[in-house]
Amino acid sequence: MSRRLSRQLGKAPGGRGIEPSPRPRAARTPLQRLNRILLFGGGGLAVGAVLLALLRSPFDPMALGINLAAIGLGLLMGKGIGRFMFRRVLPTANK
Repeated sequence: MSRRLSRQLGKAPGGRGIEPSPRPRAARTPLQRLNRILLFGGGGLAVGAVLLALLRSPFDPMALGINLAAIGLGLLMGKGIGRFMFRRVLPTANK
């Protein structure tokens, strides 16, 4: 096939053109979105708890452990509440 013909085919309506179109991105499920939100939020809270524990004048490792455990428990509760609130309601079949 000649170069000129291939260019004409590339410019044709409905043709792929010179560059192929980008691949469609996979749609994320609500559970994946919730996991990502909890990951970023929990990471930020954990970093904040560690920084606060390090900035306090007497370093108390027990307080840091309690804070991190409370953050972990809160994330688990948030995941459970999010799964309950954003669950998908399947439509019933009309007969």
